[in-house]
Amino acid sequence: MSRVISVFFLAATFFGQFAYAQQNHLWCGTVGEDAAIIQERLRENKAALLNNPVVTRDIMYVPVKFHLVAKTDGTGMVAKHRVLDQLCIMNEDYAELGIQFYIKNGFNYIYNNTVYSNHQATQNTIMTFQRDNSAINIYLPENADPPNQTGPGVVLGYYSPIKDWLVIAKGEVGKQGLTFTHEMGHFFSLNHPFYGWEPDPWNDTDHGNPVMMTIAPDGFTPIELVNGSNCETAGDEVCDTPADYLFGFGWDNCDYTPDVRDRNNQQLDPDERLWMNYFFGCNANEYYFTDMQQQLIIQDYNSSRRNYIRSSFVPTLTEITETPTLVSPANTEQLEFYNNINLEWTEVPGAEAYILQIALVPTFPASTLTVYDEVVYGTSKVISGLEANRTYYWRVRPFSAYRTCTDFSNTINFKTGALVSSRDNELVELFNVSPNPIPNGQELTVSIRSGNSFESRLRLFNITGQAVRDFGSFTVQTGPNNFALPINGLDAGVYLLALDSEQGQIFQRVVVAR
Repeated sequence: MSRVISVFFLAATFFGQFAYAQQNHLWCGTVGEDAAIIQERLRENKAALLNNPVVTRDIMYVPVKFHLVAKTDGTGMVAKHRVLDQLCIMNEDYAELGIQFYIKNGFNYIYNNTVYSNHQATQNTIMTFQRDNSAINIYLPENADPPNQTGPGVVLGYYSPIKDWLVIAKGEVGKQGLTFTHEMGHFFSLNHPFYGWEPDPWNDTDHGNPVMMTIAPDGFTPIELVNGSNCETAGDEVCDTPADYLFGFGWDNCDYTPDVRDRNNQQLDPDERLWMNYFFGCNANEYYFTDMQQQLIIQDYNSSRRNYIRSSFVPTLTEITETPTLVSPANTEQLEFYNNINLEWTEVPGAEAYILQIALVPTFPASTLTVYDEVVYGTSKVISGLEANRTYYWRVRPFSAYRTCTDFSNTINFKTGALVSSRDNELVELFNVSPNPIPNGQELTVSIRSGNSFESRLRLFNITGQAVRDFGSFTVQTGPNNFALPINGLDAGVYLLALDSEQGQIFQRVVVAR
C-alpha cells in the first residue's frame, strides 16, 4: 500500500479536516506542564548537541506497542488495518531521520468502558499496568482528552512526559494527517513553534498589531522576534523554525496571509508546513521537520532517558509485495453448515501475520456489519458464531512487525448453510479424508475414530447441496476405521463428504483437483 493511496483520498481527508477544524478548532493536548517538561528536555538535547553534533544517521528501529481500546463488550475498537496504515505513514514521515518504527510483540487489547471513554481516570491503574516498559506506548481510546486540562477545541492526541506515553483519539488512526507524527515529535522533545501561545492564540483584539508584548500568554515564555535575535531563548528555542504566535489555530488552508507584526514592526511569516505546527491544510507530502528539529529528535533518541527503546534488535525486513489467494471457502460457495467454518488462504513471503476480516457487506464498514476483524498467525482460521443461511464477505491482509504498507486480498463471499459441523458434533473423535486435494480417479481414504460402534452412510455433495455420490452403508467400529471410496468422473471443485447416522450428520470438505 503506497502512502499516496489516491488523490481523491487525500483530498477527501484534508478537506474533511478543514471543515472540521473550522467548526471545532482541532488542537494538540501537549500543553501546560507537559510542554514545560518537554522544553527542559529540549534544552538538555541542545546542550548535548553542542558537544556531540549528529554526523551520521544509521537506521534506528524503534519498538512501538499499540494499545487498542474497546468497550467492555468488545465494541468500539479501532479497525486493526488502520493501525497498520498508520505505522506505514509514520515510517514514511520519519524515514529521512533514519527512524523506523515496528510493532513490538503484536497489539495489546484493552476491553474496559472507562479506559475507552474516560481514559484519564485509569492512568494510574489499568493504563500503567498495561504499558510495555521496552517500547513507545500508544493508547487508542475513543477520545484523547488530557487529564486536568481544558482547551478551546477538540483534542486529537497528546504526549504525556510524566507517563511517557502517547494517547491518540481512535478517529485519527490511519489518517494522512498531522496527529501521530506531531505527537511523536513531542515524544522526542520537540515543542510547538508557537510555544507559549497555546492558552490564547493571537488575535488583534487581545494582543494588538504590532504585538508589543514580550511574554507569551502562558505567562513565562519570551515572545520570539521575526529577526531571530532571541530565537535561542524565546518561543520553541529552535532557531530554524520562524516566529509563530499560533496563527494556524482555526486557519483553514496552507497559506497564512494576514499582516501581523512583531514589536519591531516586522511581518511574521509562520512556516505552515512544519509537522509541529497547527496548519492542517497543507499537502500531506509537504510537511517536514527542520534540520535542527531532526537533530534534536535524534539526540533525544540517543539520550539516556531513551535507553529503554534502544537495542540491537532488527525486525524482519523482507518486503511484502504480494497478497494472499483466498482458497476456502471458494467464491460464492454454498456451505452445508454455519458453525466452525475453516477459512484458508495462501502464505505470503515475508508475512508474519494476517488480518482476517469477515463482514455482511463487501465494504467492511467500522460497524457491527463487520463481524470479524482479528490478527491471525498462520494461513487458516476456524470461525464460529456465524449465522445460518447468510452471505458473508471476507478478505485477508498480510503484514509483519515492520512491513505494514500492504494491501488486502481480493474480496470473495460464501453462504452459510443450516447444519451444524462436525466440530460441534460428538458423534466421532476423528473424521479425516486424504489425500485432500485428491486427483480425479484416485481413491479417497476416510479415517474415522469413534468411541462406540454405529451404523452410518457416506454421501458426497457438491457446493449447491446436490448429492453426486452415494457410497452406501458402513459399520463404524469402536476405535480407528479406514474406508476407501472411489473418486472418478467428477468435475474439479469443492465437495462435502457427509457421514450420516441416527446420532447425527457430520461433514468433511473434499477438493477434487484437475
